[in-house]
Amino acid sequence: MRVTARNFEITETLREYINKRLGYLGRYSNHIIDSEMIFHEERGQYKGELIIKVKGRTIKAETKSNDILKVVDELKDIAIRELKKYEEKLKDHRK
Repeated sequence: MRVTARNFEITETLREYINKRLGYLGRYSNHIIDSEMIFHEERGQYKGELIIKVKGRTIKAETKSNDILKVVDELKDIAIRELKKYEEKLKDHRK
């Protein structure tokens, strides 16, 4: 997973937290090709964007908060929900 920050530096602690929280997204789909997380900081607000490329589709998640850790957690929840929905569609399509 690539992690990019705009207008601030990512600390090693934050990078470890991201890997811990999002490192297991492969459990929810075997079709993940690439993933990228982008953070923007503006006036004390953090905006996070998670882009996951899967076979035949791109899943995007966005959220905003004052706490960067909360942004990571919300992106994780959205990504899991969307990956589950993607896998369900694949299963339904195969039947």
